[in-house]
Amino acid sequence: MRNNDVFVADIATLLPPKYRAEDVLRHVYGQPGITNDILTLATRASRNTRVRTFSSVLDFDAYPSKRLIDECHTPQRWCGALVDAVSIMLPPGEIGFLSVSYNISSHADVLPNLACQIAREKNLDLVAPPQELPYYGCAAGILQIESAVDFCRRTGRAALVIVLEQCTWAYRPVCERESADFRASLRAHLLFSDGAAAVLIVPQSMISGFDNALRILDVGTGFRLGDALAMRNGHFLVGDDVGGTMPGLVASESVRPMLAKHGLATRDVRDWAIHQGGLPVLRQFGRPDVLGLCEAQLADSASTFEEYGNLSSASCVFTLRRQFDRHAPRGTKGMAVAFGAGYYFGSMLYERWTRGATPNVSGLPPRPAPTLP
Repeated sequence: MRNNDVFVADIATLLPPKYRAEDVLRHVYGQPGITNDILTLATRASRNTRVRTFSSVLDFDAYPSKRLIDECHTPQRWCGALVDAVSIMLPPGEIGFLSVSYNISSHADVLPNLACQIAREKNLDLVAPPQELPYYGCAAGILQIESAVDFCRRTGRAALVIVLEQCTWAYRPVCERESADFRASLRAHLLFSDGAAAVLIVPQSMISGFDNALRILDVGTGFRLGDALAMRNGHFLVGDDVGGTMPGLVASESVRPMLAKHGLATRDVRDWAIHQGGLPVLRQFGRPDVLGLCEAQLADSASTFEEYGNLSSASCVFTLRRQFDRHAPRGTKGMAVAFGAGYYFGSMLYERWTRGATPNVSGLPPRPAPTLP
């Protein structure tokens, strides 16, 4: 190992209550004033997405009024629970940098910002200002990891990245079929779900306390102006050309250059944690002119989407957690890929690390989700 090596040492994830997709749609599109054919269309279209369940913080008995199903699902409680979860592996006093991101949340008390509130509540001994990234789209997690890796290398301290998304808080569908935004609004309501994740990143000097980790080889981010993902007049919209734009963009400007820099081909990377904008978007990464990934390389990301839906910036972290907890030989390569509104995009290349020289040491057993107070 090099002295400036940086590692993903732990990943924790958190979900609110889960509901069958058809039940959520019945609440959203079965409101008074919405014609029955709209609900029928939404239900039929939902079957094609293959999302089985949605997680939501909403109290659907109060919908369309916005009310949390339980106060334990405030963003503050979520962040606190995630800090407690990773503190099993590293005391919070060892964390010198905290970054929190979200695109949609129920958070109302915004001063001081959420990151400052969590740092104070959990007595984090930060040596850098807490960072908060609202509204950076589904790539926010990679943007935060890039900052955290730079911090660890400069200071020799640990960093914690939290991505939280309460997408269903923005449920407000366009229900007029003649509206130009109708299909873009429907698409958004068929895809997005709620969840949060935390990624603990540590420098080489701290890794001896862990049995299983991911050694970060490279992180890169990029930007290209685009508006296929947007909010307009308070409505969440997903445009028609996301699948035709984003996979090729992130592949050509982030993934392929990073692989070439390290002398790797796509076949050399076994584990892929790709943001799940939807199965049609994910399948684009299998095209030879994009990345040419095989079904096995796309399987983890596809399974995450079918189980949870699109968790926005938390999506690729949920897949990364699945891979982190799984047995893998030392040196196995992986890549996390994210892209979203803006367009912001980025990727993280890593290899599996285990304590000692044995190549097949088991990783830490999967831990339960953080306990909400």
